[in-house]
Amino acid sequence: MIPIPREDLVIMMEGGYIYLRIGKFQEALDVFEGVSVLAPESEIPLVAMGSVYFGQMKYDHAIRFYKKAIKIKPDSAFARAYLGESLFFQGKKEMAFKELEKASILEPNGKSGNFARVLLDAVHKGFVPPGQVVNP
Repeated sequence: MIPIPREDLVIMMEGGYIYLRIGKFQEALDVFEGVSVLAPESEIPLVAMGSVYFGQMKYDHAIRFYKKAIKIKPDSAFARAYLGESLFFQGKKEMAFKELEKASILEPNGKSGNFARVLLDAVHKGFVPPGQVVNP
């Protein structure tokens, strides 16, 4: 395989995120799959593929990709935070808390850990994902 400079991979990922933001889900998946093939040691494109499915509320698919990402990099706060989010939106609160807490511990000062802490805080303050029923 021809080595691809990191900067080029970053640009490709940004293109995929642009497709994702404008709702072109298949195009985003295609880009992220391509980057995953070019950088098989990175969990980042797999997390991005999970995000495509999360954006479509296909939480089972998203979770599968986040778990694949964690197999590549078990200490990825990035993958664990997004896995926790999807589990929470799927209604699996206990499992979600475990992943979000792991992400928070793995990255006490970074964006992914902070995202996990913000989501945990929102849940503790009563946030309920759309479509879930609040217990009276």
